[in-house]
Amino acid sequence: MPPAPWPTPRTVRQAAVLHARLTASGYFLHPPSAHHLLNSLVNCLVPFDPLHLRYALHLFDRMPPSTFLYDTALRACFRAGSSSGDPDRPFVLFRRMRRAGIRPDGFTFHFLFKCSSSHRPHALLCTMLHAACLRTMLPSAAPFASNSLIHMYVELGLAADARRAFDEIPVKDAVAWIMVITGLAKMGMLCDARLLLSQAPMRDVISWTGLITAYSRAGQAKEAVGCFKSMLSEGIAPDKVTVIGVLSACAQLKDLELGRSLHLLIKEKGMLTSENLVVALIDMYAKCGDFGHARQVFDAVGRGRRPQSWNAIIDGYCKHGHVDVARSLFDQMEVRDIITFNSMMTGYIHSGQLREALLLFMSMRRHDLCVDNFTVVSLLTACASLGALPQGRALHACIEQRLVEADIYLGTALLDMYMKCGRVDEATIVFQRMGKRDVHTWTAMIAGLAFNGMGKAALEHFYQMRCDGFQPNSVSYIAVLAACSHSCLLNQGRLYFDEMRILYNIHPQIEHYGCMIDLLGRSGLLDEAMDLVKTMPIQPNAVIWASILSACRVHKHIDLAQCAAEHLLKLEPDEDGVYVQLYNIYIDSRLWENASKIRMLMEERQVKKTAGYSSITVAGQVHKFVVSDKSHPRILEITAMMEEISHRLKSVGYSPLTSQITVDVDEEEKEQTLLAHSEKLAISFGLISLAPNLPVHIIKNLRVCEDCHSTIKLISRLWNREIIVRDRSRFHHFREGTCSCNDFW
Repeated sequence: MPPAPWPTPRTVRQAAVLHARLTASGYFLHPPSAHHLLNSLVNCLVPFDPLHLRYALHLFDRMPPSTFLYDTALRACFRAGSSSGDPDRPFVLFRRMRRAGIRPDGFTFHFLFKCSSSHRPHALLCTMLHAACLRTMLPSAAPFASNSLIHMYVELGLAADARRAFDEIPVKDAVAWIMVITGLAKMGMLCDARLLLSQAPMRDVISWTGLITAYSRAGQAKEAVGCFKSMLSEGIAPDKVTVIGVLSACAQLKDLELGRSLHLLIKEKGMLTSENLVVALIDMYAKCGDFGHARQVFDAVGRGRRPQSWNAIIDGYCKHGHVDVARSLFDQMEVRDIITFNSMMTGYIHSGQLREALLLFMSMRRHDLCVDNFTVVSLLTACASLGALPQGRALHACIEQRLVEADIYLGTALLDMYMKCGRVDEATIVFQRMGKRDVHTWTAMIAGLAFNGMGKAALEHFYQMRCDGFQPNSVSYIAVLAACSHSCLLNQGRLYFDEMRILYNIHPQIEHYGCMIDLLGRSGLLDEAMDLVKTMPIQPNAVIWASILSACRVHKHIDLAQCAAEHLLKLEPDEDGVYVQLYNIYIDSRLWENASKIRMLMEERQVKKTAGYSSITVAGQVHKFVVSDKSHPRILEITAMMEEISHRLKSVGYSPLTSQITVDVDEEEKEQTLLAHSEKLAISFGLISLAPNLPVHIIKNLRVCEDCHSTIKLISRLWNREIIVRDRSRFHHFREGTCSCNDFW
């Protein structure tokens, strides 16, 4: 007697009740009843619920096997997704099905491919499933399984396999075309996707939108806009997703006109302003600098609790330097995420407000937000550029506390920070403790040693890098040649300059030639340096001519200095350093008339000399000094220390190099002018502010003058202090009356 029609459960609980009724009535093993029960239960499954999945598979194991039941079990695995706890379960079911002699159908492979898309098995297993599908599946079921097959390959990032699966379909429907076009675009195969789109028998908004979005995400904004215009020319109306992709392209191109027209289109079409669309509009206006419209959109529909729209406008204000406005909005937010903090911190860093960025970092920790590596790397980079050692050490402490997961990038940024703060010993400890290193880590170490005056140590690390199996790249050789240049390692420099071409087929770029010409010029081989300038296949730039000009001053080569200056004035007519350097060369050579002409030329061209300044960080606060500065609140104490320095220097026979002062004043005034140089003011402040066991760390925006260099050497001996000066081109480590540069700078 056939069973009565059973009710269709709507929940798992109702399915359990039906299960009990079928068992009690003896119909549980009756195929139609079993099919109805399992199919209804799977329809009721809550996605990503492993408990309900186990119940469904337990029922399946007790039922008489059939193709339909296996397909239903596979559908249950697909609905459970990654929470099933056993990603191989769908493939185990398929093997059981084959061993039981039950023939799979199109639904079997459809759900197998769907499960593979989410579980991401090995590519070989997917290929085997594909082969099994071709061998066993009926041709009539091909289109149904083929689309899910293409989807699987797309999700796994296997572009060639996705294209092959598409080409094997005898009759391709619209879904297949859309899936392969959008899939190839998503995987970055933009040319192939565009070609396929042109071949498609029918193009719709979905395929065009997939291509537009992919172009926009790949940074090819012009191509995205071009696709949008082609779509419109075919009479296809854009939807909300299309507009979001084009707005992103407008933001990249700073195309405010097109962005405004899209905003009008949104209003005319009455598109529902989803959160993503609002964010895209705000982002477009902000990146185009139209904060009036950005704020209008934000105030009208963007002030929700979710942070995405807030992040867009805050990021826009920060990138345009309006950090105070961004902070005002930041403070108004109810819910902030990691992106909010990163945008605000990046804004502070770019505006030179490192202290505020670090305070935000600490605030982020108090809000229990997970710190990401991008945040810490950005802050370490800022500390490196500003020479902010205490703040860098605080970040190092956060890394040691495992607030972020240490990796190669983080370790390299930490190493670079210590090197750029002149703490070679601490950088070396970080380097030695890194479990993994790459060529960038080694290069950062070599470059750091080079700019800290430790050329031989840099070359030793370069040797060890190659022994450890790392092949140097172009940047590595820049660091090596810079090490040779800063430490006057002439023979080694020549060797490595030739070696990079012969051993590694690295053709010298302008930076490599610049290092080599600088080394030859510093070594007094100006003729050889000029031969290299004339024979190099690249047009010499301002940096190379500046190296020649600097060497000419050291080695008193007037004619070549004039030639180098002529080239520099053509390349950089507004660069004050060229005029100042040539003026000093004429003064050193007592060519007063020529020096006067340079002065007049500067006045005619309205070129002003860059003001020199020195900065020192004490107790987390950056103190900046300029020559003869009287504005510091502790200027009386600084002046007293400078007088003591002057007295003690003269007691050991120091004589100021007053020849460097070119103005017509008496010797006493020249001595006072030299004493009031910004680096001496900063060092005086450091001596009265820092504990005797701490080094005095100065950052100078220009090259340290010869008198200051001689003076600081003596101060380091008389006060028994380590003094670190980072000038425009390198570090000087002064200890016990000597400098790491060996007076070669």
